[in-house]
Amino acid sequence: MKETTREKSRTVLPDKEIIDLYFARNERAIKETDFKYRKYLFTIAYNIVHDNLDCEECLNDTYLDTWNQIPPTRPSVFQAFLSKIMRNIAVDRYRRNTADKRIPSEMLLSLEELDNCTPAEMSIDEEMAIAELSRILNDYLKGLSDREQMLFVCRYYYADKIATLAKMLQAGERTVYRELSELREGLRVHLEKEGFSCE
Repeated sequence: MKETTREKSRTVLPDKEIIDLYFARNERAIKETDFKYRKYLFTIAYNIVHDNLDCEECLNDTYLDTWNQIPPTRPSVFQAFLSKIMRNIAVDRYRRNTADKRIPSEMLLSLEELDNCTPAEMSIDEEMAIAELSRILNDYLKGLSDREQMLFVCRYYYADKIATLAKMLQAGERTVYRELSELREGLRVHLEKEGFSCE
């Protein structure tokens, strides 16, 4: 569907005003969320599921979940709140889609890149291990520069393509590959210092 001139000239509401619409139970909240964040959320979904129809369904589910969570939740960073919902929904959809067949996904590729720097076996209870890994990963990310944090999160959380990251950073794809490789090696070393074997 092509955007009309009127839609292009529409004012984008600040996040606070959109969230206020949710609290007022005004259905315009979903329209404003879609107008402001559709392309961003669609990209997250597409990087994971690689199917336009699935992406549309993920969008609808994201808006429904957002409507159901606000209120009582009042997100401090609305974009991050939305992206977390979308990512979880898209990953669930991807798992359903690939239960019986293998479908290429940027999410799968990005996770495969991390195979050599994540623990092979966990000797403690899984839930405790996940909590500990989360703490260690957060510590590692805090020690990175803003650029490195953005690169790591965009690749391994949002599953952005290398070409997308290169364009975002105004750098060559080889530079992005090299920087990601250095970040993975840094994570591997950090995990081993914390007692997690990556062999």
